[in-house]
Amino acid sequence: MRYTYINGHILEHAQATLHISDLGLRRGYAVFEFFRVLKGVPVFLEDHLERFAHSAALLELEPPHGPEELARVVLELIDRNGMTEGGIQMLLTGGYSEDAFTPGQPNLIVTPIPVNPPPRQLYEKGGKIILHMNRRELPEAKTTDYLVAVRLAKRARAQGATEVVYHDGQWVSEGGRSSLLLVKNGVLVTAKEGVLPGITRKHLLQVARPLLPIEERPIALEELMHADEVLLTGATRQVMPITQIEDQPVGDGQVGPWAKALMGAFQRHLEAYLSQRGANAPRKV
Repeated sequence: MRYTYINGHILEHAQATLHISDLGLRRGYAVFEFFRVLKGVPVFLEDHLERFAHSAALLELEPPHGPEELARVVLELIDRNGMTEGGIQMLLTGGYSEDAFTPGQPNLIVTPIPVNPPPRQLYEKGGKIILHMNRRELPEAKTTDYLVAVRLAKRARAQGATEVVYHDGQWVSEGGRSSLLLVKNGVLVTAKEGVLPGITRKHLLQVARPLLPIEERPIALEELMHADEVLLTGATRQVMPITQIEDQPVGDGQVGPWAKALMGAFQRHLEAYLSQRGANAPRKV
């Protein structure tokens, strides 16, 4: 990717820098969004911009632009970089801080990044998750605090897992980089509070409502271990079936019928979105 946006300017990627006094670097005080670009369209952009603003408000950071201007910046970057597929990350930091503690004027970065989607076999045969006791600080905000997820990534890979799912010993919440859903007795269940409001999950729930009952409520760890089917959702993984938790199979260890139905419904929904947004969209800032 050649061009990046930083604080009102589109620059060559190598020229986009921040000073070392930035509070995002010094204290991890920052929020971000990440979304896919498919067929040149930023996927579910309006939802990501809304969540970006909400995350910033929870950290008492004020973005320099509203959603309309940010959308124009995103489209400009897609055009400048000739993107048809990839990802965009928007990052709002705590700004430069003289005492390395007090937030200043936020720094805004919008940058394209390459994306490597999960291998096809994870959707055909299902993936594995491992469990870890953890609760994110300010879980409703998408902050840059991924310390636990990054630290456990090596362990997950070594155990052949695609994700780490957090719990507190009694209740499960979400994955390190994904939302969690399960199916039990024909009912789709996902946590409503104490988790990041996943954008892909939001759209999956929309397409799932005509298909099966939905419950948004706390999920007990024991309930997860006895689920008929388990799903993860996220911008990169989209809708992924899970067929193993630690060393225990989910259901019969195969991708279940509800997972197949929901993956198909989501894919049709995504294609309709791309078709609608790709036609005659304004492309310049």
